[in-house]
Amino acid sequence: MYGRSSTGSATSACAVVFPSELGTPMEPRNPNRHFARLRTTAGLPGIRLHDFRHTVVSMLMELGVPPHVVQAIARHADVKITLKIYSHANPDAMRQTLGKLDGRLS
Repeated sequence: MYGRSSTGSATSACAVVFPSELGTPMEPRNPNRHFARLRTTAGLPGIRLHDFRHTVVSMLMELGVPPHVVQAIARHADVKITLKIYSHANPDAMRQTLGKLDGRLS
């Protein structure tokens, strides 16, 4: 990817995927600030950009995607993080699972 130097001239290829307007690494809070402005303008509730990530990872877990695949998608260093933060005890899934057990015991 090509960026711009502080003088505005094009620089050589660099490893920055989402550079700032100057071609330098973006300040990490900038996407959140930009999203907050868009959200406010659109009149949407107070949802954070990170909430979308949490929703997608939680939905993948509920869909039964293997945890190691979800881990890779979320780019977590350890599957334990994926399981600890994103696997929620879904009441419907719990009822369905206990129903299977009930069928075995009857």
